[in-house]
Amino acid sequence: MPWKYTAEYYREYTRTTWNESAEAYVGLMATLEPFRAALLERLAVRPGEQVLDLGTGPGEPAMTIARAAGPTGRVTGVDLSENMVDIARRVAQARGQSNVEFLPMDCAAMTFPEATFDAVTSSFGFQIFTDPERAAREAYRVLKPGGRICVSVWSTGDRVPFLHVLVEPMLEHAEPDETGYIPTPYETGGPGEMVTFLQAAGFEGGREERVQHTMHFDGPEEYLKVLLQATPLGHSLSEEEANVQAEVLSKTRSNLQRWRSSTGVDLPSECVIVSARKGAARSRQTRTGPPDTPRV
Repeated sequence: MPWKYTAEYYREYTRTTWNESAEAYVGLMATLEPFRAALLERLAVRPGEQVLDLGTGPGEPAMTIARAAGPTGRVTGVDLSENMVDIARRVAQARGQSNVEFLPMDCAAMTFPEATFDAVTSSFGFQIFTDPERAAREAYRVLKPGGRICVSVWSTGDRVPFLHVLVEPMLEHAEPDETGYIPTPYETGGPGEMVTFLQAAGFEGGREERVQHTMHFDGPEEYLKVLLQATPLGHSLSEEEANVQAEVLSKTRSNLQRWRSSTGVDLPSECVIVSARKGAARSRQTRTGPPDTPRV
């Protein structure tokens, strides 16, 4: 039976499930590091810049950016999850990083004035934001004229076995909303999709690059433990009947056999990194009409 979507319910569900996953997600960050490094290479932060990190999670890449921005720069990381923000604050304080701050905030409804930041980034944020279209317009609004945005999103499912070995069997049991829509983590990962997405928010000169890395796990059980504890996928699966959970786990283990190696499981994964700019002549982007449908 189709479920009826409400924006507020989905926002609260996202906040709650990422709060649950926050501590475990810290352990997944090292696995994602090569993708963050590729993102920051293209963002190319300069000393003294003011930078915004959307969906900062436990504080990365914000804290790495803060080192590049130097003592005259300032980095702000925002996240819907209060637990993620708490972790980021603790780590930054322990490291003595005084030029970075973390705020619990909805990326689709930010409180910063217009033209505040030189650059905006987001590492795998737009595919989990509850209202990504509005988040993109907000990013445009808070950027200074001529400022830049650089974000990463996952590619299409067939090119992200890291997620799809688990997500594919879960989707077999997913129920659509009243419009027939079923969310996936790959909705802006197709050729040109994220460029077009940012252009709709007002950005110019969009450019896309695809980056591949292999994600290593010691074996299928470690993979399942990490993905189910460190992401909301575990919460989603726990809401299914016991027989459905067992079927999903069985199919995931079967899918992982293709990627077995002598040392465990090696899952090739691809992300899309998109860069664009806010035109120097414009500082405001307005839009009328009903809100867009959020994606996960």
